[in-house]
Amino acid sequence: MARFLKGITGAYSGKVGSVVGSSWRNVNYIRSLSKPSNKQATDGQLAQRARFALAVGFLSPIKDLLKLGYSDAMQVRSTGYNKALQHLLAYGITGTYPSLEVDYASVVIAKGSLANLMGVAWTESAPQEISVTWNTEVNSFNAFADDSVILLMYNKEKQFFSILESATRNDGTLGFTLPPVYAGDHVVGWIFTGHRDGIKTSGSYYLGEIVVS
Repeated sequence: MARFLKGITGAYSGKVGSVVGSSWRNVNYIRSLSKPSNKQATDGQLAQRARFALAVGFLSPIKDLLKLGYSDAMQVRSTGYNKALQHLLAYGITGTYPSLEVDYASVVIAKGSLANLMGVAWTESAPQEISVTWNTEVNSFNAFADDSVILLMYNKEKQFFSILESATRNDGTLGFTLPPVYAGDHVVGWIFTGHRDGIKTSGSYYLGEIVVS
């Protein structure tokens, strides 16, 4: 792959002969067409493809959230989704091919300089009633009373994400009701905080797993 500068006719996009021109995050580049191969994939290649497919399938539904979580507006040559994908591939896929699984505790959905919540925990206070609590400690540097609290949940059985952002750091608690169809399902969660500027965030914290009554 090679980068190129715009000429008098500008950059081009698409296939021209044996090369392809495109642009990504304001960087214009060209690359040669890949050559087809008749070689059978090795076990290692199959395992790597399966790991990649699992990671992409898991993170793709929350691309927009990852843009916020990794302060995507401040990235130059990458995206929040790509950074989260790199981390998941490196640390968050367990097992031996073909029995691969996501290690939810190793998933990172946000990374930033804002302070995360202290003493945060969640419990099922009644059937399908979830309560999240945390300390309301603030400071004038990286923990502000009006920081938004962003909660991401994932239903393992239904492979479904839910996002809540209705609380602030100063609230100290967040309660909500899960739908009855969640009864018996395993739900995992992550939490992080966001600054009023809509850019800065804290790192994410894995809350653990709840089996819904």
